[in-house]
Amino acid sequence: MNKVIVGIGIPGSGKTTVLRKFAEKYAYVYLCPDDIRKELTGSEADQSKNSAVWSEALRRLAEEIKEGKTVVFDATFANFEQRREFLKFARDNGAEKIQGVYLDTPLETAKERNRIRERKVPEHALERMDKKLHEFPPTIADGFDSVFTLNEKQEFIEGEKEGEEGITYKEFKRHR
Repeated sequence: MNKVIVGIGIPGSGKTTVLRKFAEKYAYVYLCPDDIRKELTGSEADQSKNSAVWSEALRRLAEEIKEGKTVVFDATFANFEQRREFLKFARDNGAEKIQGVYLDTPLETAKERNRIRERKVPEHALERMDKKLHEFPPTIADGFDSVFTLNEKQEFIEGEKEGEEGITYKEFKRHR
């Protein structure tokens, strides 16, 4: 099955830590615009070639989906319109199932983690992304088949599946 697992969360939420381990454990393809940004510019922080970064990320995603691989895609996706466009792109390129993994980490926790990271994100940017995600959190209405929400400790909080109001932790484990 052509499947895409989409990570959602502000920088410092624990998203990359969870998604990389998950992709490695199951031998899934891991794609992250930050990694591509580093390839193209030499720095994950360099935003000068964002258009090229995202074009390449989408090209790679489409290629992997067409090869029938499961792809774990790691990005912030704070903007719900961009999130929906991305999901439409994935579907248009053959993704049969799309699951969201939302790391809903408190802003203060993300700020603390950000302070000790090598690549720091400006606090005003963290605040803006956090506000957007809390105004428009990821839901199946975005185009996901299911969305799993984890807390700052990567513990399951809640889940939503198409046609169901919520799912249990047992169902979450089965779908991972």
